[in-house]
Amino acid sequence: MSTEELKDFDDAELIMAVLSGNLHAFDELVLRYQKAMLMVAQQIVRDPIEAEDIVQDAFILAFESLTQLENLNRFGSWLYSITRHRALRYMKKANRFQYHEDIDDELKVEANPESSDPAKLIIQQSIHEGVRKCIMSLPEEFQEVVKLYYWVDMPQKRIAEFLSLPLTTVKWRLHKAKEQLKEILEKQGYGEIG
Repeated sequence: MSTEELKDFDDAELIMAVLSGNLHAFDELVLRYQKAMLMVAQQIVRDPIEAEDIVQDAFILAFESLTQLENLNRFGSWLYSITRHRALRYMKKANRFQYHEDIDDELKVEANPESSDPAKLIIQQSIHEGVRKCIMSLPEEFQEVVKLYYWVDMPQKRIAEFLSLPLTTVKWRLHKAKEQLKEILEKQGYGEIG
């Protein structure tokens, strides 16, 4: 079975393939969830290198414990739980627990690097920073789905699985977040930003 064919499999099918000895299927699961897991870990530990280590540990633990997963369709939320607990454990161990809600530099929307006009770059960076601050002012449950959907490029269905939410809840949160962002941006003078 080729790696390309595995992309069409849902999580449960990939897990069955892994349990049957196909390690490429686990690689596909890593590709699907790595960015989202990094976002979760970085929100807690604030150190990109430590976050990467935590995500790697979470994947190793998940791989080793895959046979214990009772509901294969809950893999994403199980992985979210493992990552979050690993990050919280790291912070507790490091005796410096501080939960931060803002996005790390890697997850910020960046200005177009192809633009050669420094004034345009500054304006773009200012707009992106303004949008980022507006997103950070949203309620936490809205921030999470917005970050996963727009910055991690996670499909709505996978977000629902990852956060253990009904798909309708994810869609509703994205819709409400867009409405609130539009209001906030208009109040701050950004007008219509596409």
